[in-house]
Amino acid sequence: MRLSKKGWNNVLIFAVLIVMFTFNFSHKLLLSPKTDERTIIDKQLTIVELHSPDFTIKRVGRGWASKPEMGLSQQQLTSLMHNWQQLKLTAQATLKNPQSPFVIQVYTSDQQQPTIVQLIQQGENYLLQIDNEISLFLDAEQLPLLLGR
Repeated sequence: MRLSKKGWNNVLIFAVLIVMFTFNFSHKLLLSPKTDERTIIDKQLTIVELHSPDFTIKRVGRGWASKPEMGLSQQQLTSLMHNWQQLKLTAQATLKNPQSPFVIQVYTSDQQQPTIVQLIQQGENYLLQIDNEISLFLDAEQLPLLLGR
């Protein structure tokens, strides 16, 4: 069976389309993240203050100070604040009306309004809901990494 000139043109067009789709989708598959993880506060933002119902941590020069005093060293406070931007957590479904959340306000130098983080206990673990848009799973063992207790 022989193909006409028009038939060979169609074969060539389909072959080029298949190659283009292969490269396009393989590129997206290689660059897409394997899991849906993210940090609580974006790494590009500079945290200047963190308010919770129990304490406040504020940037003082290059260090941090807490009120009331939390009994943490300067290095521990620095590590605590870095965890807000370094700790990768898995995304979860957002809750519409969380019951009695522990509300934390994170102020950054780049934004006028604070980022509102609601800490919601779910069994032994927690859910961090950021500005009612994003929810992240927090294991009970990870809680001291963010709150220092």
